[in-house]
Formats: sequence, structure tokens, C-alpha cells
Amino acid sequence: MTDHTATKPSTIPAIIETNIMTETPVPAAPVNTGVNLSAMRLPPNYGDGAAATEVLTTPPVANQAALSVEQPNNSASPDPFDPAQFAANSSIHGNVGVVKEFVACPVRKPHKQEFVRTNPDEQYRMLAHIIVLNEERETYLVTPELAAQLPGETKLVTLCLTTSRQGALFLWPIPTPSLEGRDNGWNASARIAASKAADHWVRVMSNMSQQMYDVFTAPATLGTPVWPEKSMRDILSIAFGESFVIRDAGHPVIRRLLGRA
Repeated sequence: MTDHTATKPSTIPAIIETNIMTETPVPAAPVNTGVNLSAMRLPPNYGDGAAATEVLTTPPVANQAALSVEQPNNSASPDPFDPAQFAANSSIHGNVGVVKEFVACPVRKPHKQEFVRTNPDEQYRMLAHIIVLNEERETYLVTPELAAQLPGETKLVTLCLTTSRQGALFLWPIPTPSLEGRDNGWNASARIAASKAADHWVRVMSNMSQQMYDVFTAPATLGTPVWPEKSMRDILSIAFGESFVIRDAGHPVIRRLLGRA
């Protein structure tokens, strides 16, 4: 029988079993120690059994740290209500590339709760005759020739293109003094308000006790109004249409006013 007591330890870090029947050393299955042996530097005195045991059982410090740190979970789904997904950017406007079509232009006074501006261009201020049906809240544009045949039935006003802060466009019928020079506080204060609105945002409110309009100027800059690229001819067409233009005495409104219908 072969004496193994004098055999020097192998220089390869493996655990050796002995086959009793053949007495042939058989390498056992490798033991997974979690250590990359190929990346290790063995100490000079590796022939010593204690040193070999230390190398096999003590992983490097760097590997210990890697094993102890919990890896982040990158597969987590995003928060569906993360505020960052919905926070508005003031530099981005929702209507980029969208053009608002100018399809309506009522003829009215400013509402008491809105700030308005009037177009300062004289092209958008026109002296005209109108007939107002108060019960129906309808305003008709009348030709000067017909207005001359209907004394007392029409009003002479300045139709002034006006806009609100919300971009609502309308024609403001601003009364003018009568041909005889008669005027009142309502008409005079309305003209003052319209003139002031050419350069400032103003608010017009009725003052019943003094029979006039109070005019308030906005204390802050509310922005520059946006005017449509339309001629006054186009604006009149949109505001009145053919249905609200009176060109002759046979119009149903004139027949009604004269008691002929």
C-alpha cells in the first residue's frame, strides 16, 4: 500500500477525496464559495494549510461590500400621479399653431364685470345709423339715405371695435351728441370710457344716482389685445349680416315701426 503521509500538499486549491478501492486521488466537485479564485492573489506562503484555509473561506473586502448592498429595483412602474407629469409650463401655450376663427361679432355695450380695450385705429371706428329693438335685443344697421327718411327712429353712434380680456370681440355703439347738440351724462361718459380704452384696459359700470358711467382703469398691465386681421367691411358683414341691415322702407322692421305691419 502506498504511503500518502509524505505527499506534499497540492498547489491547486481543491478538496481531495481518496478512492478506497483504487487509492487514486479523485478531485471532489468544486465548492461554490462565492469567490472568484482566478482574480485572487495568493500569499507567498500558500503551501501552509492555514493560509490556504483563510484564502478559501474569507472573501475580499470589496466582494463583501457588493454582497451587502441591496441593488435598486429598476423595474418599478412610474407613479401615475407624479406632479411632475402634470405641472404646467408657463412658456408653453396650449393653442400653439391653432388660429381662432372670427365668426361672430355682437353689437353691444361692455358688461359691467369685464375689462375692455378699443381698437385705436380710426379704420375700426365708424359713424353709423342704427335701430335698436329693445324687447328683442336686436340692433340693425341702417343706410344714411333711409335714416334721413326716418327722423327720430334711428340713433347716430360710433361703432367701435372692442375686445375683452378673454378675446371676445364686439362692436361698441357709442352714442354721439344729437344734431341739435343735446347730450347726457350716459353718452358723454361712454365716449370718455371708449377713448380711455384705446390705451388702457377699462371697466365701465353704471352709476344710477349720477346718471352716468363710472370708468375704472386696471391697476396692472393685463397684456396687449389681439385684433383680427379683418377689414371693417368684413367686420360689419360678420356683425350684422344681410339679415340685420335695413336698406329700404319695405323692410319688416320699418313697416312695424311705421305701423304698416
